[in-house]
Amino acid sequence: MRTTKILTLFLSVLLSVLNLAAQDKWDLPRCVNYALANNISIKQADIDSRTAKLTLDQSKWTQYGSATGSTALGLNFGRSINQTTNVYTNTEGLSQIYSLQVGITLFNWFALRRAVESNKFSYDAQVINIDKVKNDVTLNVAAAYLSALLAKEQVTLAKTKLALTEHQLENTRRLVDAGSVPELNAAELEVQFATDTASVITAQETYDIDNLQVKAILNLDAAAPFDLDTPPVETIPVEPLTQLQPDIVYSLAVNTFPQQKMNDLRISSAEKYVDYNRGKLYPTLSAYGALGDNFFNDLRHVDYIPYTSPTNGYALDTVSNSKYQVFIPNANTVYSSQPLYKAFLGYGNQLSNNFGQQVGLSLNIPIFNGNSQRTNYKKAQLNVATAKLTKENDLMTLKQNIYQAYYNAVASLEKFEANKKAVVVAEKSFDLSTKRYNIGMLNTIDYLTNQNNLFTARINVLIAQYDYVFRMKVLEYYKGLGIKL
Repeated sequence: MRTTKILTLFLSVLLSVLNLAAQDKWDLPRCVNYALANNISIKQADIDSRTAKLTLDQSKWTQYGSATGSTALGLNFGRSINQTTNVYTNTEGLSQIYSLQVGITLFNWFALRRAVESNKFSYDAQVINIDKVKNDVTLNVAAAYLSALLAKEQVTLAKTKLALTEHQLENTRRLVDAGSVPELNAAELEVQFATDTASVITAQETYDIDNLQVKAILNLDAAAPFDLDTPPVETIPVEPLTQLQPDIVYSLAVNTFPQQKMNDLRISSAEKYVDYNRGKLYPTLSAYGALGDNFFNDLRHVDYIPYTSPTNGYALDTVSNSKYQVFIPNANTVYSSQPLYKAFLGYGNQLSNNFGQQVGLSLNIPIFNGNSQRTNYKKAQLNVATAKLTKENDLMTLKQNIYQAYYNAVASLEKFEANKKAVVVAEKSFDLSTKRYNIGMLNTIDYLTNQNNLFTARINVLIAQYDYVFRMKVLEYYKGLGIKL
């Protein structure tokens, strides 16, 4: 009994999981949200904005000058300079140098400030670019989603037609077996059945490829389970065409479309960069300061002691309290060999005695540098002209796309209405041909022709309807209404 209960519970859980999996449908909002979080183009745009932010921050820090500290410890051989006396010596010595240098630009015709302003506009443009890429991805997701929905509907229609042909083939086969109709009728239906089977396979392949395209836009693993939610196309909300007149849509898009905001920011950035390069043509006044210190010790020991007999060639080393034979250059100095660990004798005293400071002003006057700075200034002016032309071209493209989308929507609506009438006529014709075929008053070829005409009409009306919905969604996108299905 207990085993039965456990098995029943396990099966219930398993069925619940399978039911949840079966209900795991991807509608448009879910696709869009997933794409906004995972699409590679959006991630790249985000990286570009963060890079621009780093450039902006760095240009801000440049205004506060620079500071550099350094130290060097060295062992000198042969002829070298004693760092404490600046006198050349031929002895081995141990040296160390310390330095700290600071500098700040006091005035450079606001070049640094203009660089910050230029980078700020560039950063803001990159942030707006993220919105632009998100809008483009949303539109691409909607287009791919609608295309996949259409492909799924075509699979359903192809399977319906195949089932109809199969049913008619079974009826005809029974009539052939009964001797009521010739074998040719069944043979012709078998050919149509094979053709319809191929159509189902082709439609399924198209749907699978469209599904794969949606996954690619979402940056979803190609092997991941994926099943589109299929709302009836007639339930997809669309704005009235009268509310989407191209002149109205264009006037709204110019003020709200991210591309136009981004172009304006890039023009401002280019103009500030011109001011930055203009400032670089003039002198720069800077302040600087420096701290320095050094230490040098001959690797021989130095004693400042009186000696008792300058003629015997011996003196007392006060460190080891022993006598060494030495060369005495004057009356007060005695040199004796010393180990390396005694090389830092007097380190603190030397640093105290050799500590130096410096402050000052510098004026950097550009006279001639291969005309590079003036060339940069002229290039910056050309960049402004390029940015303005880019904006003009994008406005022209935007207007052309909006008017084209509007005309496409009008044409799609007209095609949709015409194809709906064609379906009604084709259904009546097929209904009559079916009745005539069943009583033997219509041959198989004419029957199949009517059936194919109905199937074609249904496909055409679906294509026209989805195309109309997509064109309307494009207009809604340009108007700033977003994408809703």
